[in-house]
Amino acid sequence: MDRRTFLASTALAAANTAALAAAARPAAGKVGVAETREGPVHGVATESGTAYFGVPFASPPIGSLRFRAPQPPARRSAPFDATGFAPAPIQQPPPPGLYGPGPLPQSEDCLALNIWTPATAGPHPVYLWIHGGGNVAGSSRMPVFDGSRFARHGIVCVTVSYRVGALGFLDLSALLGEDYAGSGNNGLLDIVEALRWVRANIAAFGGDPRQVTIGGQSAGAKNVCALLAMPAARGLFSRAIVQSGGAETAIDRDGAGRMAHRFLELTGASDARDLLTLDSTMLLAAQVKLQKSWPRKYPFRAVVDGSVLPDLPLSMIRDGRAAPVPLLLGTTRDEIAFFGPNAARDGSVVQGDLANMALDAFAPVYDAYARNFPALSPLDRRYRALTAEEYWLPTLRTAAGHAAARRPTWLYRLDMPRSAAPNAGYAVHGSELPLVWDKVRDPQCAFLGPEGPEAEALSARMHAHWVSFIRSGAPGAGWPLYRPDAPQTMVFATEDSAMTRLDEDERRQWDGARFDFG
Repeated sequence: MDRRTFLASTALAAANTAALAAAARPAAGKVGVAETREGPVHGVATESGTAYFGVPFASPPIGSLRFRAPQPPARRSAPFDATGFAPAPIQQPPPPGLYGPGPLPQSEDCLALNIWTPATAGPHPVYLWIHGGGNVAGSSRMPVFDGSRFARHGIVCVTVSYRVGALGFLDLSALLGEDYAGSGNNGLLDIVEALRWVRANIAAFGGDPRQVTIGGQSAGAKNVCALLAMPAARGLFSRAIVQSGGAETAIDRDGAGRMAHRFLELTGASDARDLLTLDSTMLLAAQVKLQKSWPRKYPFRAVVDGSVLPDLPLSMIRDGRAAPVPLLLGTTRDEIAFFGPNAARDGSVVQGDLANMALDAFAPVYDAYARNFPALSPLDRRYRALTAEEYWLPTLRTAAGHAAARRPTWLYRLDMPRSAAPNAGYAVHGSELPLVWDKVRDPQCAFLGPEGPEAEALSARMHAHWVSFIRSGAPGAGWPLYRPDAPQTMVFATEDSAMTRLDEDERRQWDGARFDFG
């Protein structure tokens, strides 16, 4: 069963429709007002402070601004009503209940922030969160991304919406010339524009613009790694959190050019300029076809174009050209189990399963798993090897490179599995989200990760570590620095422990394995 089928078939989604509807409505209470450079913004009172939903941080990227870098928002003549979420970026319809009740509202006009502020006076540290979704999906309104838990602990929490898919990551310079240089990184530039907006305005919400931590999970985490390497983002944040990401998922200009030409063919348009006005449903249809045929699991990714992104983020991290900020990063133990077994259920791997490698380069490494882990079933060997290829190895390399450049680095792995179906026995992709966001008891979020009293206790510990890092640039006591001479990983389970050279024998299987641009 694949991820989409699993989520769509989960009885939880239907059972919680009423709860989701309540969560989508902002809490009742006294209206809060914040003065921004564009004009006043009206929010709603919450138990933790005040929340503001759907606040624009850029001009709508529509009409002549489609496929263009984001532009600052215009000043408004009337106060902005920030009491409801903005539309999500254009994407395939998600499974029912994943992002809220009913269909997910979508629009090209999606560049907006949600902000949760503490009740106490600031200035407070700021946490800006970048959602995942393969850079083709996702939403800042997902119930687990409820910033009130961070606000309760004196942090201004911001979740950002950015363009995904072709609208955010299609490089049109090969089709329309240098006037569209950088268009393959528009989704990343959206996040940079959000950070600029935060720097200019967050003080009005009680935030400290000098203490901004960026964080993300999955594609959001890979985008954080790209932001570490982007000159335009330098100085806009002071700390970074990478959950199930890595700094190697990128594409070079040649590959991006081939992808643009293929995309144009799939739209059926005869002139590349037609892409500027083509209905978004036709763009989305071509995007889906491209995803199915492209020889990498996630084709829409950061483009190493020499300007917006000068080089592969991992290379820039290793040689000290990336942002010199404290970094907290890690993975879950069984990431790929979230997506389920392959169709044949035989453990085989095809090119489309791989995010960072060509199949011929992966094959000898995968063969070693059968020799070195004979007790594992074929499905579990597949989960383990693909988890390493997409998440674990890129995360290890990012941690090692960042630490070698003498940047403070902390590495973790979540090992606590779910005890109930679905995914019983596995710590899967996204399992850490309800733990870190303190949402284990929330039925809208609990299905993502471990459950029960032990998970609630672990959530308290992990949330406290994240709060400490956002506040001070270091997690809480007992979590050692990751150092090249003593690479220690904090393993989160029923009892947490710092492990030196975790799974070193498995890591050695990957020595010399070729990762390349997609």
